[in-house]
Amino acid sequence: MSDIYDLIVIGGGSAGLVAAGGAGIIGANVALVEKSRLGGDCLYTGCVPSKTLIRSARLASDMRNAEAFGFERAEPAFRSGSFSSVTRHVQDVIGMIEEHDAPEVFEEMGAEVIFGSPRFLNGREIEVTLNDSGEKRVMRAKRFCISTGSSPFVPPIDGLAETGYITNEDIFELKDLPERFVVIGGGAIGIELGQSFARFGSKVTVIEMFDRILAKEDRKVSEFMTDVLTAEGVDVRTSAKATKFAEHSDGSRVVTIETNGSTEEIVCDEILVAVGRKPNLDGLELKQAGVEFDQKHIRTDAYLRTSAKHIYAAGDVTGNFQFTHMADYEAQIVLNNAFLFWPLRKKADYSVVPWATFSEPEVARVGMIEEEARNQYGDSLTIYEVPFSHNDRALAEGSGEGFAKLVLKDSKILGVTIVGPHAGELIHEFVLAMRHGLSLKKLNEAIHVYPTLGKITQALATEMTIEGFKKPFLQKWLRRYLRLLR
Repeated sequence: MSDIYDLIVIGGGSAGLVAAGGAGIIGANVALVEKSRLGGDCLYTGCVPSKTLIRSARLASDMRNAEAFGFERAEPAFRSGSFSSVTRHVQDVIGMIEEHDAPEVFEEMGAEVIFGSPRFLNGREIEVTLNDSGEKRVMRAKRFCISTGSSPFVPPIDGLAETGYITNEDIFELKDLPERFVVIGGGAIGIELGQSFARFGSKVTVIEMFDRILAKEDRKVSEFMTDVLTAEGVDVRTSAKATKFAEHSDGSRVVTIETNGSTEEIVCDEILVAVGRKPNLDGLELKQAGVEFDQKHIRTDAYLRTSAKHIYAAGDVTGNFQFTHMADYEAQIVLNNAFLFWPLRKKADYSVVPWATFSEPEVARVGMIEEEARNQYGDSLTIYEVPFSHNDRALAEGSGEGFAKLVLKDSKILGVTIVGPHAGELIHEFVLAMRHGLSLKKLNEAIHVYPTLGKITQALATEMTIEGFKKPFLQKWLRRYLRLLR
């Protein structure tokens, strides 16, 4: 194909695949440049392997709790006697899914796939060092989309590099289960993997520098999940800061932490660092193209244009929301804006963004939590909350823990938090409602199948109705109406 392209996409992760595949489908002359393999973090070190690992860990937990379902308790044992049987299963699942992201799939869509390391020569040209030959190829385009993703951020703590650690990029290839496992970071990745390894049999300690885990969620969620993890044997340390790492002669590691002015040493066999992510921008030489950036993100406007208006960015590199579904969304915005005339271009809308933590129970959220809403609107809010212990399907499946919490301003849904079974699935009804301005009353008018977890929506509506009937003026009116009926 020609070296003069309508669009060159740099990075073959979630955003890059959507952008390149979409451009190819509409007939654009598009090239996709990727350093290693298509699929990105989500396929190889993120969403896919973590959810596969979590499923295996849940099975181990179910085996230990089989008595609750009428069976004898069973202590799970790894096939072949090694934890590698679990990570082999993870790699097998990756192998099945990576067929969907094979280069041939996107070439059939019309995209030229090139494997190599790119760098900008100027605003219109990149030079790609090809993986297979080492040759350098200069490519020119009218538009670019930078979607190189992100990688784990490793803090510069004394002794950490020398002691050794793993991140989400290494953990899914472990051959041996750590007996003592320290997780640095109490966010979604740390909690998902920490709980999983505790269920596999590791003695897990989670170290979080904030005063609670899952700090972006509702405070009640943080407290609830702390109780869940503690009950499963996870040692959760909050307001704790790792200050030093060291290795013993026997191969064990020592983590020194500070908590409220006091220090403590924790001995472990493996350390997982899960404290955040940084954009993959090394080697791109963005300054050559006039693209402004910092250590956290590439700067973009509402149309996802960089400071060089013909160069767009999508996915983790924008620093907006580092989720696969948001990378997909941003890539669609880039496609729209790169090829349509100005009146048809769209701004990225981040007003209704859902996300989930795939712990057990799951945690899902869209919109504001109560604290955020009160900071903005004061006390002119209505909060409704219902427990999953009132949901018949949850009880039938032995999953009655958790709750759904709704934040309203007048009749407008400002935010919903769900912590409970399949919360990541249940949140979508509220995403749709918020996106299209539907009230809880409108959601309640839809008939929900019984018995399903989805009935939690109607439970919230029922709670709202009951609270409404408790208002004094309505009670007075109803009494008069009933007397009239009699």
